[in-house]
Amino acid sequence: MKKNVYLVILALIAVIVGCGTSGNQPTENTVIDEQQNQPGDSTLYGLACDGCTDTIVVFLPYSGGDPDTFNILNASRQHMVFGHPQIGDRMALVRSQQDSCVADLVIDIDQLTGQWCYQVTPRLRERADIDEETRQRLLATIPDSVMKKLLQPHEQGFTLNGDGTVRPIGMTRRATSSDEQSPVEYPSQKLYREWHILNGQLLLNETRHDSLGNTQVVSSDTAQLVLLRRDSLVLRIGNTEQGYYRVREEK
Repeated sequence: MKKNVYLVILALIAVIVGCGTSGNQPTENTVIDEQQNQPGDSTLYGLACDGCTDTIVVFLPYSGGDPDTFNILNASRQHMVFGHPQIGDRMALVRSQQDSCVADLVIDIDQLTGQWCYQVTPRLRERADIDEETRQRLLATIPDSVMKKLLQPHEQGFTLNGDGTVRPIGMTRRATSSDEQSPVEYPSQKLYREWHILNGQLLLNETRHDSLGNTQVVSSDTAQLVLLRRDSLVLRIGNTEQGYYRVREEK
């Protein structure tokens, strides 16, 4: 925790110094963060500086040096700017292959992190030991008040932490024999534990520890960002889009 606080303070100092330096005065090429890209990831990482607008991003790379200015007009028009950069926010940019001064995609990482949830409604569990006619007759005997309670919505989702870890929210415990006797069942949920950005997309990993305590990736989902606002997130995995709302932590 102390190390993370130290890095944040160091980063903010670098922003103040780097972003406030005149273009005619060279800045010391001090590395702000030793973060390494994932294999195959060409995304640029750094901090947002003063001067960011809907058409440009002023960006201080983690490698240090002077801030760079990227044109994001076309990215804004194509809805490829996710978040509204504020001074000091951690950023991820995908640079255009045709013009090094243009960013095709922008992600505000600090605005992406946090608790994201959506509502799921359980469905009545199907039983192989009774036929459909008997099932419908049994359902008809259940009072509406009881049915409403059984079909009560539930939150599922995850917390994206700034250190690249994920904490599942919702139905995370293992099924028990009593669950099998329940008249309802909730949709299954991926238990993501890690997240990364890979070429402008969100990589979500399910992991487990082996017998030596090493972390191994069990499965991965690559999610495309569709929308990121202060309280709304939409991800597309394959042909499926899922919307989330931000859960504010109580102070």
